[in-house]
Amino acid sequence: MTVENLLDEGDLVALELVRFDLPGTSVGYHRGGRPYTYNGLVYLPNRFLMLGEASAALGVAVTTRTIGFSGIPTDDPDDAIAKLEEYDYPNAPVIITYLAGRPGTDEVAGVLFSAIYEIKEVRYPKSATDKQGQKTLAIEIDLEPPGRSARGATFVKRAQGEQQFDNDANDTGLEYAALVESVVEEWGQVMR
Repeated sequence: MTVENLLDEGDLVALELVRFDLPGTSVGYHRGGRPYTYNGLVYLPNRFLMLGEASAALGVAVTTRTIGFSGIPTDDPDDAIAKLEEYDYPNAPVIITYLAGRPGTDEVAGVLFSAIYEIKEVRYPKSATDKQGQKTLAIEIDLEPPGRSARGATFVKRAQGEQQFDNDANDTGLEYAALVESVVEEWGQVMR
């Protein structure tokens, strides 16, 4: 079954998946009611508060997105989002994917959309107090495109690894960029 066939039949459902590749672990979440396995990763259900809209513009403007999760804390000891602060999460890759499938089945016809981001910032807004006097914590995660090439040529060096990702795995062109302000270099014709 192809995406085009499902569109022609008017019988299409989109499943939103969010995958976090945190240091040492990969975790996934979706809005469904039960765990869902895709590409070998089990996506945990019912954690989304909001997927947020992507904000973008034409040209080299940075495209950003904010996603949110609710129900923190949780009883699941393996829930990485509930204990996100235990990971070195800044700039960790996040993949948002929309799968197309037939309603009522696990059959995936194809990928409607997929985008790779990096974690930029994490915020913890508090909820209102419930009837039992308890509060839950939500998490809002700001995402940005990965690497200089996706952000547009901003010429901001964030890491040697990023330079190599954007250019060549053996590129050492920015290896000493962090030392530039402390090392005097003479450029061009120098009068002596």
